[in-house]
Amino acid sequence: MKKELLKMIIDRTEKSASDWKKGAEGNRSFLVHQELYDQIGKTEFINGAKELQRQGLLKIEWEAIGVDIRRIRYSLKDLAVMYEMSGIRPKFQRIEENMMAVENLLHSVKGLWIKEYLIRCMKRLEQGKIPQEFSKRDALFRCLKVIDGLKEPLYKRVFSKYCLGDSKLFENSLESIVLSIARKYHEDIEEGMNNTQILSQLLIEEYSQELAVKGPLRISVNGQEINLGQFCYGAVLNSQMLVHAKPLAGQNIKRILTIENKANYMATPYDEEAVIIYSHGFFTPKEREFLISLRNVLCPETQYLHSGDLDYGGILIYRYIKQKIFPDLMPFQMDGEIYHKYEKYAVKMEPETLKKLKKMQMNGSPELAELRELLSREGKGLEQESFLLASDETAGENGT
Repeated sequence: MKKELLKMIIDRTEKSASDWKKGAEGNRSFLVHQELYDQIGKTEFINGAKELQRQGLLKIEWEAIGVDIRRIRYSLKDLAVMYEMSGIRPKFQRIEENMMAVENLLHSVKGLWIKEYLIRCMKRLEQGKIPQEFSKRDALFRCLKVIDGLKEPLYKRVFSKYCLGDSKLFENSLESIVLSIARKYHEDIEEGMNNTQILSQLLIEEYSQELAVKGPLRISVNGQEINLGQFCYGAVLNSQMLVHAKPLAGQNIKRILTIENKANYMATPYDEEAVIIYSHGFFTPKEREFLISLRNVLCPETQYLHSGDLDYGGILIYRYIKQKIFPDLMPFQMDGEIYHKYEKYAVKMEPETLKKLKKMQMNGSPELAELRELLSREGKGLEQESFLLASDETAGENGT
């Protein structure tokens, strides 16, 4: 059991700020108590200590000779032998190897969020702390390298097969780590995004991106003009269309209306002067690119509106669209009058969500400050689909 005792000594040394470093010198000791005995068994502990003492690697200070150990003393200069006997690579070697891997990736990626993460990792390594996720470092770094180079969306399992040689390995082993890193460092990740939406920001898709639009929008695809206004009930642009479609200039579009929920989008009638867009929450990178290119070809007088849930998530989505796509965005059906009109359908917010709502800063979106105050006071949120429930009830009362 001397190997178990060696691992215990090494573990104590590696938790130190400097004892594990190459060339460290000095003597160390620790008191022995029942908890240490319990880790490997008292008899095994004592026998292992005796054997290591005979080999000159430690000294025993007895409480009762042969029965109870009071203290164990050892020298840091013997750590190299201890590492070799235990089959563990010295920590300074592992730190150096990890620092080299981080530096190599840092110089080969362009994404600022990945660089920021790697710089943070380097600082932790300099402090002698190996990030927990580095137990899967090689696979993780391959994923980050490929993500950094993605120009078009990849299905998640295709991405996994390409990166790791296994279509399910990313989902089963690396996805949660990548999500955690992206949440902390990626500039386009917003609070309120779910896992699927976060992966979409990284161009990793569980299913094809589809942008649903309704209205007289004209686009060019491979030099051919297409008038989506001919599809009066709406059209869908898939991932490939989003890459190749270009909005045409000179369009008589007076309003752009983004709608958070699909039922409300479907229920909104065709308008000759407006393009209505289903936002499905947070737009993906390719959708953002398409919508920004649309904004760039429209006249300055075009009005930009968003209609969404009257709750914490709805405000987050509104702010995201305004910050990332349409700077002149204004709310539509997102005010106190609408809230009170349908408030019987309002649902109590979770305490944690309400707490976040009350702390929310409305910098850049002061037009929703009044709604935030109202929601904070009421403690209830209103989903956009409630507007349709009220319409159905009215129709039923009228006998239609």
